[in-house]
Amino acid sequence: MESLQNTLRSFVNSYQSVMWRLRECRLNDEQLSILIGLSSGAVRNRRAKPDLWKLSEVERLAAFFNVPTTACHQMNQLLHELPNRWTIMHESERRRIERMLSVRRSQFETYNHTDWPVRHLLKMHRVLANDNE
Repeated sequence: MESLQNTLRSFVNSYQSVMWRLRECRLNDEQLSILIGLSSGAVRNRRAKPDLWKLSEVERLAAFFNVPTTACHQMNQLLHELPNRWTIMHESERRRIERMLSVRRSQFETYNHTDWPVRHLLKMHRVLANDNE
């Protein structure tokens, strides 16, 4: 859990830096949509509600804004490793973690095949940060 917490902390810091640059960005939604491969409507929605961004989209934005993408890569790698780690974990421990994170193993696998919504990553970060206080 410590590696997840540390990786989430790094990702959230990077995400916040990208969102700050996005607020300062002079490109309109249409111009930005072309650069990162989303529709202008999706860009507009995500600018209004930043937790709607997906992990891969944050990584593309980071690359565009010349923010290091290491935290995004590490986050993605760890998220793909966790379901495999859970198979060797005791059942009660796995359930405790799933309850604490509010994401079941099946959801992890689904998001690993599609893309991780930032809102889930932010929620996991808050839960783990509060758990250590």
